[in-house]
Amino acid sequence: SGFAHISCIINFAESESRRAYTSGDMGDSLASFEVCPNCKQDYQNNVAYELAKAQVNFVEREFAGDQHAFLYTNALTCRLVVLDVKNENDRCEGEEVISKMLSTFEAMKHTAQHRSHLLHPDATKAFEGHANANIATFYHKIGSDDSLQKAKIYFQKAKSIFENENDELGVMTISNLIENVEAEINGERKCLTQAVEVGLELKKFQLFTKEFGADDNTTIEAGVQLALAMWKDYRTIEAERLLTKLIARSRRVHGEGHDCTIFAISAMQRVHERKVFLKTNGEINVDEVYRVVRYTADGEKCLVQGPVPKVVFDPRINRSDPSYEGAERTFEVERANVVTSRGTPVVCTGLQKATHLNGKIGDRREFDEDIGRYTIHFEDETLKPVKVKPENIRIVFDL
Repeated sequence: SGFAHISCIINFAESESRRAYTSGDMGDSLASFEVCPNCKQDYQNNVAYELAKAQVNFVEREFAGDQHAFLYTNALTCRLVVLDVKNENDRCEGEEVISKMLSTFEAMKHTAQHRSHLLHPDATKAFEGHANANIATFYHKIGSDDSLQKAKIYFQKAKSIFENENDELGVMTISNLIENVEAEINGERKCLTQAVEVGLELKKFQLFTKEFGADDNTTIEAGVQLALAMWKDYRTIEAERLLTKLIARSRRVHGEGHDCTIFAISAMQRVHERKVFLKTNGEINVDEVYRVVRYTADGEKCLVQGPVPKVVFDPRINRSDPSYEGAERTFEVERANVVTSRGTPVVCTGLQKATHLNGKIGDRREFDEDIGRYTIHFEDETLKPVKVKPENIRIVFDL
């Protein structure tokens, strides 16, 4: 179906939607506009963009009236999500879509028809919460002072609904987004503590696994976000282990070229890099970061590349693109002049007293300047963290 004409896919989606509606299958009546009938995956990129537009036109044409308010709002929400806020025409369309969504919700509040015809009132309320969150996200992406204020208002509305629905995960997620927006309004950048972010992403991943199954692309992408949160919390080994499983699953279920697979692979490329600093005349240059490729000269030297460009990380960027390397150099450095970065996977070696730890791998965490040792948190959770001299650890390149 990826090679079909857009008009053919739209005609098929309209036909399937009419059939589902006539048979009383309201929950899936518009699914054909969002999911490919062959691979059972969400449409992507321009196909998703065009089908979301066609979905709105179809509902406006054939399902007008308050009794179809849920269908209409669902179509409008799908359209809002795919709009590109960088495009002026899309921003204008987004404002129109939001206006229609809000007026539809008002109509739903003043009629009881949607309750008996579509969903239980509680489900409708929950859907309104997610719709408000999507409206807020649209304004948040725009990023202007006025749009950030609007984003805060709609995030707060969504939070209030989630609180009433006892949606703990929804409240946690929206609360974080509100804090981010407030920080941006004040000209700051709000960051969660890494442990809190890992906990939040873990709850999302567990929820999506339960609701949609482990193979669903939404679940896999949530797992990638969890891995990235672990990596930022210097839990690189856990992150790599998880990403390895997610990549294998996504390749098997969705294919190599699917956005979900590309996202996971790109995240792995970032997490798998072993970042280091270099010493010059005994002083560490913290202004330049390098990536170490491997040991050379029987482990006495390291092959490094860099300095690594200081760019904002986007896990969807293809970091294997040759243009990414920029002006980086590749050269050898004495091992003693290579300083591992926090979170680097390492293996203990040459320990004389704690010989049972030799060969054990873990993440390099804090550095104690007073005694000149790194704290190593082992992958084997039965082992307590220990402080080890730099000469007693080696970088693990492949887990």
